[in-house]
Amino acid sequence: MAGWLFALVLLVLAEGAVRLLDLSTSVAAPSDAARALVEGMADGTLSGEIATTLGTYVQGLVLAIAVGVPLGVAIGSFRAIEDASSVVVEVLRPIPAVALIPLAIFWFGLGTPTIRFLVAYAAVWPILVHTVYGVRGVDRMLYDVAAASGVTGVARIVRVSVPAALPGIVTGIRISSALALVVCVTAEYFVGTQGIGDYMQAHGLAYRLPELYAAAALTGLLGLAIDAAVRSGERRVLFWAGEERAQGR
Repeated sequence: MAGWLFALVLLVLAEGAVRLLDLSTSVAAPSDAARALVEGMADGTLSGEIATTLGTYVQGLVLAIAVGVPLGVAIGSFRAIEDASSVVVEVLRPIPAVALIPLAIFWFGLGTPTIRFLVAYAAVWPILVHTVYGVRGVDRMLYDVAAASGVTGVARIVRVSVPAALPGIVTGIRISSALALVVCVTAEYFVGTQGIGDYMQAHGLAYRLPELYAAAALTGLLGLAIDAAVRSGERRVLFWAGEERAQGR
């Protein structure tokens, strides 16, 4: 509640500053942005853009999970795979996704495939790294118990390594879920033909500030909703990890 109250105070102060200092030609007042947001949702313009953005976002994030988790488990479990992949991973990981926009356009053309690739590329690294460290951090006693029970090889990875590393894996997914939205909207701004980012670019070029600010605010609200959904899923998946972890602390 305190966070919402603080946000409300900031909005009131921003509204007053824009009105008193006559900044409306360069900054949209919160009330104007809110009105543009309501109108855009009511006439279906923004709701359609939300659906497009979320569709691409989910596809990219799922692809990142499908690649990052198995690869992270493999790297964390086998020294040979870690040695073979370390140079490639350390070279690619620091490259920002937006820096790959020209190459992605060359490979996939304009539109959804390029954006999906950029989202997946940006999201895969936190998932991969947290999965690797989650697997490496598994208590050795669990492996000893598994060996005494006759669980070895791939079965040990599936039944011991992955469940024990799950808190780290979920943390990586949570970090990537926020990063993926940022990259998705940014990529839409530059190469998209639909979506919130494309909406922002069109209204920015037309100098329609309320609509531009409304789209920016909508992105923030989507990020808030996604974080809440991920936290809820985390509490359900990691119900056994303790109350403090379940509360996302």
